[in-house]
Amino acid sequence: MRAITDYKPELPSVFTGFEVDKTLPKEDYTFKLWQNLLIAKKQQGFLFLVIGKILKEIRDDKLYTILDYENFGDFLGSDELAFSRESAFMYIRVYEYYIGYLELNEERIQNLDVSKLSMMIPVLKKIEDKAEVVKQIEEMSALRHGDFMLKLRQKRASDRPTVFYSKETDSWIIEYYEDRTKLIPLGKFAEYQTR
Repeated sequence: MRAITDYKPELPSVFTGFEVDKTLPKEDYTFKLWQNLLIAKKQQGFLFLVIGKILKEIRDDKLYTILDYENFGDFLGSDELAFSRESAFMYIRVYEYYIGYLELNEERIQNLDVSKLSMMIPVLKKIEDKAEVVKQIEEMSALRHGDFMLKLRQKRASDRPTVFYSKETDSWIIEYYEDRTKLIPLGKFAEYQTR
């Protein structure tokens, strides 16, 4: 059996492929730099999808065992990767939902970063019509960060029950939307209080 060190790739410099010949005429040099900047920006915006796809495949097919890791968590924590579980699962979740489930072209989500896409998933999953989901993604991608967070909080708050104490009835009141709020009974709380 081969050791993991046999598979360790030689990683090229991050600048490989982005060098520009400084002897070019100023105009050609400038346009080549501009082209490289656009390529780098586009690649930066999509690399989280590549990471999510690769991590999903390694996790789902338990390929980490071939690399001598007992479990996916140990694989993520390796010296080479040093991914937190939270980050790795965020990449996977974003890839699974937007590319796997919604079957979106990566161009449609390029204006949002991975954390925003991840935060939107619980809100978007409640929408059954995929066309409406795409519309919501496009609306959210046009927002500045502060406006995005405000809109996201508003959408999340509309599904939460409102709880308040009523002096008139001497009881707690829970107001909720039957079609959007999931209530989980916790049993007979009063019995546990008296024990």
